[in-house]
Amino acid sequence: MAYKLRLKEILKEKGVSQGQLSRGADVAINTIRNMVNKPNYVPNANTLRKIADYLGVTMDELYYDDEKSPDAQ
Repeated sequence: MAYKLRLKEILKEKGVSQGQLSRGADVAINTIRNMVNKPNYVPNANTLRKIADYLGVTMDELYYDDEKSPDAQ
């Protein structure tokens, strides 16, 4: 299975900018940009936890299975 980040989609859903996420989650803006622009980018677990906590989602929700559509159940 291939998992891809869906951070761009979550930011849009939540109405949060990359800058707001960077400041709020205390994660470098370049890391946020990489996560948004490179769906295969693999940040460390601590970074994922900070982002998930700030956005009010689970770490699993930050990804979708690339072999299925993002909204597949």
